[in-house]
Amino acid sequence: MKVPIIRLEMVVDGYTEYLREQLSTSGKAAEWIWKNIVRNSNREHIIVVGCDAGSCATYIDEVGRGSVYCCPGTIPEIFKAAIISNATRILLFHNHPGGSLQPSQMDKEFTKNVRKAGELLEIELSDHIIIGRDGAYYSFMEANILDDDPDTDENRS
Repeated sequence: MKVPIIRLEMVVDGYTEYLREQLSTSGKAAEWIWKNIVRNSNREHIIVVGCDAGSCATYIDEVGRGSVYCCPGTIPEIFKAAIISNATRILLFHNHPGGSLQPSQMDKEFTKNVRKAGELLEIELSDHIIIGRDGAYYSFMEANILDDDPDTDENRS
């Protein structure tokens, strides 16, 4: 049986001016994603920004585009470019075209799963940011729930 020998490469689709300084605030990162990717969209997107050890962006990857209500995203898609590009951390974004900034239970579970996968891959999830239709945002990091584990007794209602 013949098995193909493969080699993975990242192909650059283009370049864009992104935050030149370190991604020091969730607000700056959310504003850029809103203005340049999701502002005029009527559907959900999942975007990953990979960062180097100095917290500077090294790539932007739109890993999913869904409907008005949801956007399917998988752990392998979230981390594929991060692994290939040697990113040490990622910022995860998705938008809510309906405007609500509150994370759904599905958003919380997804964030938990991405964080756990990142720990195994040694790629830190720095933040998961939900962007509303007017550019407002919700940051899991700023809300101090990025590291919450819904499976612990302290977080059960």
